[in-house]
Amino acid sequence: MMILEYVVILYLDLEMVEFELHDVLIASISQVMMESISKGVMIVDDLAPNLSTETFYGDSLRLQQVLATFFLVSVNATLSGGQLGLAATLTKDSLGETVQLGHLEFRITHSGGGIAQELLNQMFGEVAEVSEDGINLFISRKLVRLMNGDVQYLREAGRSTFIITVELAICDKACE
Repeated sequence: MMILEYVVILYLDLEMVEFELHDVLIASISQVMMESISKGVMIVDDLAPNLSTETFYGDSLRLQQVLATFFLVSVNATLSGGQLGLAATLTKDSLGETVQLGHLEFRITHSGGGIAQELLNQMFGEVAEVSEDGINLFISRKLVRLMNGDVQYLREAGRSTFIITVELAICDKACE
């Protein structure tokens, strides 16, 4: 995994563009919708109300890629007829009069027994041989870490959750 980690670090740069989180979430969910429909997996969301009113600054395409990867792995791990939930919350720290640092937390919860431990080990870079999903999870976690965040995986009775945190800049209308 060391060579892959070196390549990932060498070639990943984040862009800084203005975006609305709603657009990123719609695009990410759209990427897994066909798989979700074919398995009969219902996707439900529970988004904090303040998310739709904020303009974020960061790498929206990389964030979309990350979320789509975790959605797809979660849909694949969900039994037919199961449910996948998305919850997102935002807390803010002030960096001045017009700029704030947004701490976003996404929780992607899926029913069923969860992701195989081997795949999770691949995400955390703990094994030498990796699958395609393992590489995608590994790269997605590296991207999240570049966004000053991290990924955790929580197993509970009958369901499991990816907890993804990132930091993004938020700018009031006055600084545009």
